[in-house]
Amino acid sequence: MSGLFKKGYLYLWLLAGIAVLAYLVAAIPSARWSSNITAAIPSSGIAWQQQLMQQNNSSRHISILLSGTGLSELQQAATQLTQQPAVQLHWLSPGVALQQLQHLYQQHQALLASPEQLALLRSRQYQALVDAAWQRLYSPAPLLANALLQDPLLLTQQRLEQQNNSNGLALRQNWFELSHEGQPAVLLYASLAIDPFDRNNGAIVADALERQLQQLQQQWPELNIARSGVLFHAVIAAENASFEMQFYGGISLSAILLLIWFSFASWRPLVLALVTLSFASAFGLAAVLLIFEQPHVLGLVFATTLIGIAIDYSFHGILAANKGRSAFQRMLPSLLLGLITTLLGYLALMFLPFPILNQVAVFMGAGLIAAFLTVQLVFLPWLPKRSMVVNRYLLGFCAVVSQAYCRANRKLVLITGIIILVLVSSALWRQIQFSDDVRLFNQSPAALLQQEQLVRSSGGQNWDSRFIVLLGDNTEQLLQQELALQDLLHSWQQQDKLSDWQATVQRVPPLQLQTELQQLLQQAYQSESVQHYLQTLQLNAPALISNRLTPDSFPSSFMQQIQPLNKQLASVILLRNVSLSASDIQLLKQYQGTYWLDPIADTNTSLAHLRNQLSLWFAVALAFAVMVLLWRRGGKITAGIVLVLVLAISSALLLSLQIQQQLNIFNLIAALLVLALALDYGIFFTAGLKHEDVVQAVLLSATTSCLAFGLLGFSKTPAIASFGLTVFLGVALACMLAPLLSILAIKENENNAAL
Repeated sequence: MSGLFKKGYLYLWLLAGIAVLAYLVAAIPSARWSSNITAAIPSSGIAWQQQLMQQNNSSRHISILLSGTGLSELQQAATQLTQQPAVQLHWLSPGVALQQLQHLYQQHQALLASPEQLALLRSRQYQALVDAAWQRLYSPAPLLANALLQDPLLLTQQRLEQQNNSNGLALRQNWFELSHEGQPAVLLYASLAIDPFDRNNGAIVADALERQLQQLQQQWPELNIARSGVLFHAVIAAENASFEMQFYGGISLSAILLLIWFSFASWRPLVLALVTLSFASAFGLAAVLLIFEQPHVLGLVFATTLIGIAIDYSFHGILAANKGRSAFQRMLPSLLLGLITTLLGYLALMFLPFPILNQVAVFMGAGLIAAFLTVQLVFLPWLPKRSMVVNRYLLGFCAVVSQAYCRANRKLVLITGIIILVLVSSALWRQIQFSDDVRLFNQSPAALLQQEQLVRSSGGQNWDSRFIVLLGDNTEQLLQQELALQDLLHSWQQQDKLSDWQATVQRVPPLQLQTELQQLLQQAYQSESVQHYLQTLQLNAPALISNRLTPDSFPSSFMQQIQPLNKQLASVILLRNVSLSASDIQLLKQYQGTYWLDPIADTNTSLAHLRNQLSLWFAVALAFAVMVLLWRRGGKITAGIVLVLVLAISSALLLSLQIQQQLNIFNLIAALLVLALALDYGIFFTAGLKHEDVVQAVLLSATTSCLAFGLLGFSKTPAIASFGLTVFLGVALACMLAPLLSILAIKENENNAAL
């Protein structure tokens, strides 16, 4: 009856696996995977800042710079590109936008003036304004309709031209023309109808655009193409993550299977290992898809490390099952204890405000539970006793290693271990240095970064990542606040603390300023110099204008720097070439509702805070593990295991520090995983099992783990490389140190027996 009962559990487990696979077949095609780096990192703790960054649509813009040939060829290439249909991509027409803007200002002339013009009006220096107007009239460029009748001093006309010519771009209907390194160039802008971080749709749009650009390159071989936009970086990041997941996971799996074949030369362990890995991966992925609406591809790269841990369970299960039911039953409590301690380590990641680590924790937790249940329910029925023979060379090597460790002197091992731990810990404490840089998450190719910088500088869009935000109840209040800031920004510009800025108030003055401008113009029209100017042109002085220019008059595309924010509005002032000191930024606090925003610095601060939290959770996880070990192993064995754990982790961090020059949060995450794996080794070496068998299982497990994690050290993503390096070093050191714990276990068991 007991056998039938156990078989029932086996069949239920197999049915559960089939059900999960069916769910994945249905869910994976429609799954929305994210490659957004901002979604992978902890965000700022201030709610309105998070909302403002989420509402930022600049990530949907792309720019293409064409150069390298004559202007006529560039114009043909630009025409061909903009006339080709593009899915989810809309080419902008700056000429049309300018016409809209000119039409709007044409209806509101004499309401817009530059700060210099206002200063001349306030100081009654009218002759300078008249001279500037004459100079503009002599220019062959056309004027706004009715400009002389509504704004005879041409203040609005000159202000518009000053803004449009500030970046050196010549406007055409569908693009801009400029001079790049003495050669003609064409700059095109487009907007995306999709989220560039949407892995599937983003790749489709990017691939379609790249095919069009390649066609242009084939038609004009000398054509140089530079790209700018989040889309290109997001697609490359997603492709790198997908490649690394498949490449490193594939190599790791292949190496593990070869190792299994070398060790056992039998198809049964191969099948059991594949079944274990399949169940673990399927349950882990299903859990992530069920819990998280939009998983991150970077999380899957970290999750490939499941192979290295789940295969540990397979090795222990295979070796124990091959010796029969009694040996298998003696092994299971240690395997369960190892699972519990590993889950404790990953449980710590669930409490961190770090979405990608939460996803990794869920994947690994569900996967390892599935791996354990697979070993417990499947291995004994499918692997009869003595059905395979372990490679004799492996057995011989493990026997030699076991004898060497067992001959070690217990006191000498303890004293040496403590001395080394003190030396390593002291060196680590003196040299430790952390980097909390968000750029660890992703690193775009240098060529793409150069293109990005070239396009942004050519188009005058190379705004700094830091900016000023103003909060207000309505647009008029925001415009008044922006106006109050202009003098400070101008003084910073004169001191070379910034080269330029862009604010909404430069495009639409507050109502109060428009009223003042009208009053100043009425005074100017009565002056002798302006009267003479008007008489020469046979013009009458315009009457006082009653209509006003408001943000509501503009199309939404011109007002993107003002965003709704809960019950308030936020206005963003963009800055260029910023080099402000802390005291300069402190001056902003004198202005009501004004804030300095540095998203990168804020994120780095969040990473530093998260690193401190992770250190705390690391200590908590270690404390829980110690309590479990005290319950199951006793005080002296627990102390020995802790000594090995701390020594392996400290040494791995110190070596990582020497190689990387500085540590980061991902080295700490790796240390948490080393803690879980080293605990497994310590548990098995103190379980009272045959030493040679444990050496064999741990050696194979550690070898596969080193393969799985060591390969990640070659990742192009610094975060993943740091993680893989530390785990590789920690696992290797733990594997070398853990066999010494058997000496403590034997001595402890002898003492217990004597009592």
